[in-house]
Amino acid sequence: MSGLNQFAAYLFSSGDAFFVGAVLIALGRATTWHFRRHRAAKWLRLTTIVGLIFIVLSMTPLPWWLYGLCLIPPLVSLNVPFRADDKARWPRIVRRSQPIVELLLLASVTAELIERHRLHVPPLATIPAEVHVIGDSLSAGIASEQDHLWPNLLANEWHVPVRNHAQAGSTTASAFRQAEEIECDDCLVLIEIGGNDLLSGKDSWQIEADLDRLLVRLNAPHRMLVMFELPVPPIPGGYEFARLQRRLAHRHAVRLIPRREFAKVLLAPGATTDGLHLSLGGHRAVADLLLRTMSQSHK
Repeated sequence: MSGLNQFAAYLFSSGDAFFVGAVLIALGRATTWHFRRHRAAKWLRLTTIVGLIFIVLSMTPLPWWLYGLCLIPPLVSLNVPFRADDKARWPRIVRRSQPIVELLLLASVTAELIERHRLHVPPLATIPAEVHVIGDSLSAGIASEQDHLWPNLLANEWHVPVRNHAQAGSTTASAFRQAEEIECDDCLVLIEIGGNDLLSGKDSWQIEADLDRLLVRLNAPHRMLVMFELPVPPIPGGYEFARLQRRLAHRHAVRLIPRREFAKVLLAPGATTDGLHLSLGGHRAVADLLLRTMSQSHK
């Protein structure tokens, strides 16, 4: 993957394209109105259009109504600055509403930043006595690297038992059997699941029902649940999957490893063997991500 393609893949799968899109929309609208008398001014509309595309393809799980408020006004008013009768009432109203549109964009960006902060993983006050891993092939491995899987590397760093229940090919439904193997109450459970559901094209309502059932089974009074928020590419079902992950994280008090952090790992050079499954370096990077995120000594 070339550097440009790698950057584009990260930008959209991490959700950071949302923030780039918001900036492009604000910049495009401001410059279009300011330079509307210039002969090439109509090309400035492309900045707004590209911004709209970036936001839509970012798969950021904002409520639909907020998407509508911040996307529809820029879209329907693209031609307004160039109307011959721009002294008429309608263009004047649109021009004076500019600050409202910018405020809505700011509100959507703020909402996303607050949501990310609410679900972030706090550093552990103490290293847990026991850690369990629920996952698929990203945690179970697919070859002979069993001694170098990220759960094993985490065990070596924390010097605690890390029970890896992950199985290649697991889905949110089949992972329920993994959850039944966990009997401890006061422990940490790391959940890396859902990629196979997303890529299979399964209905989002079924994925949500399966993941909800899994989290209900995993929840216990003294357990801490931490789930990887999966990087979501702009594919059918991506928005719904990102939304259900966050919705269920709120419902079951699950903390999330941000998708942008996981995307950095998966898209780093040499992190995967085939573009999807982790290499030895990729497993090391996931372990380092968890150590950096959760260990006091790494803060």
